[in-house]
Amino acid sequence: MFPDFVLKKKDLVQSVATAFLPRTVLIPLKQETGVVCAPLVKAGDKVQEGQVIAEDSAGSESAKIHSSIPGIVLGIKNCSEPDGRYGKGVEIKLSGRFSHIGKKLKSFDWLSWGGPSITNRISALGVINTFSMRNGRSLSADIKDAQKSGAPRLFVRLFDEDPSCQTDSVLTQSAFDKIQLGLEVAVKALGPAEIIFACKKDAAFQAKILALRPDVEKNGAELFVIPFDTREYPVGVKESLAGRYIKFSKSQEKERDVIRNSLFVDATTLAVLADSLVYNVPVERVFVHVWGDCLKSGAVLKVCVGSSFRTLAEQLGLEEKTIGKIIVNGHLNGFSVPSLDTPVAKWVKSVAFTSKTDLADYSSAFCFDCGKCSRACPAKIYPNAIFAHLIKRIKVPQDFIRSSLLCVECGVCNSVCPTKLPLAETVKILKDRQNNG
Repeated sequence: MFPDFVLKKKDLVQSVATAFLPRTVLIPLKQETGVVCAPLVKAGDKVQEGQVIAEDSAGSESAKIHSSIPGIVLGIKNCSEPDGRYGKGVEIKLSGRFSHIGKKLKSFDWLSWGGPSITNRISALGVINTFSMRNGRSLSADIKDAQKSGAPRLFVRLFDEDPSCQTDSVLTQSAFDKIQLGLEVAVKALGPAEIIFACKKDAAFQAKILALRPDVEKNGAELFVIPFDTREYPVGVKESLAGRYIKFSKSQEKERDVIRNSLFVDATTLAVLADSLVYNVPVERVFVHVWGDCLKSGAVLKVCVGSSFRTLAEQLGLEEKTIGKIIVNGHLNGFSVPSLDTPVAKWVKSVAFTSKTDLADYSSAFCFDCGKCSRACPAKIYPNAIFAHLIKRIKVPQDFIRSSLLCVECGVCNSVCPTKLPLAETVKILKDRQNNG
């Protein structure tokens, strides 16, 4: 359990605040894992808020990228990306009038549209599914994949995958009506489906969700509520949700089949979906939990895509000289980035500014077989043995190799490793090899 993991009282937040408008944005051309969009603008072009500025010419299901502010394109620039890598982005200087921010928005008549039309619109508006904190993917693509089963399920997680992040939890408490509206859109696009809510153990809140059952079943769907002890980890990953569903429903299916035939979304995705499709507004702003012990306060901010981490931190009282690491999407399984000028991408849900005095030694060294990773692993596998097999070419029994399929990609092995080896990433490499034959 991680009952007091990292968080301090000043980091706890209850509602969403609006971030300051940036003077410039640097919008990454990579908003989805494995997809780099091609820019449609060049230096000197004038753009409006919400204008499409990049798209993936190779895949119509990929989410389009829009300008989050009106302004002048300064150019296509190199940038540090939120996953710690380097890429390119469209830099825009604020100029002109906003089309959506600060305006009273009119509801779009999405109820009259069919499911395929809504799914295509989700792609055109640039909605990303942020269920997994290690990657983002077009929600439209995820919907179409789930539909291939013929009888899809929809898992809705209403708590955070990583206990050091609060975005989903805060939105669940402060914007449940918006999440419910996003759910209606998702069901309309997906078609009749079982809906499984994964939530914290709270009788009053469970009753609130169950109150949705008449409306859900009226549209041909079924609703289940499965409570979780969110102090445990990992309980928010697909494997955990699918396993608990099988036990709860007494299904005879295998866990991997439930995962393959289901759409998994989080509270953040549904809130963004409601903001975009219901009002026909492209995804220009996202919800980000900004916190850390070198900030004066923490908050969940609604942020313009392309805003730099620096602008977020300065809004909350940055003490720059104390920064030891900037960690994106959680301490347990997130990414470390080198620069305050890293821009926010659509899949970013949390940015932590951690001081040098609050960090362990992150220097990398060789494994000395302390066994902490295997003892901590919830799947009871041996990440150290798999690491030795792949990196040092040491032969291990086939059972060790096949055990990589049990990995839930929680990152606990990385967090407990005293020499900070990339154990989780190594296990995933072997897991992918097993899955791909």
